[in-house]
Amino acid sequence: MSPDGRDDNRYIDNEECAYVMQRYRECHDIYHAILGIPAFFEGEITLKAFEFANTRLPMAALSMFAVVRLKSEERNRFFNTYLPWALRNGLKSEPIRNVYWEKELLTDVDILLRRLQIERPPDLRSIRRRERLRKKAEKETKSEN
Repeated sequence: MSPDGRDDNRYIDNEECAYVMQRYRECHDIYHAILGIPAFFEGEITLKAFEFANTRLPMAALSMFAVVRLKSEERNRFFNTYLPWALRNGLKSEPIRNVYWEKELLTDVDILLRRLQIERPPDLRSIRRRERLRKKAEKETKSEN
């Protein structure tokens, strides 16, 4: 995943508006990286919740309706863990769309997050990994009995 690998906007005729949308999409990828939120479906919804709380952009809020497509366990995790994190941090943090990201590329992520007043979210990858291992162990235990 790379911000400069994004396709150009094809549906916006105004050059300035097209740039703003392109920049928004590129920054979305940077948000994934600095927040450590994976770019799979559950992570995308989490990031959209954070973006909405921080930017108040309606399109980010609309994207959150995709939560209905999550599996029951993922949906529970979203509502109990990631939505509260996203709302709390999105509302209290500095506006992320005002960050000149190119000037921050060499900044340590922990320093950057502290300056932006954002706490790291729980590590979704490790949580999902633990869940898979737990389910596998339960399955093996059942098959042994």
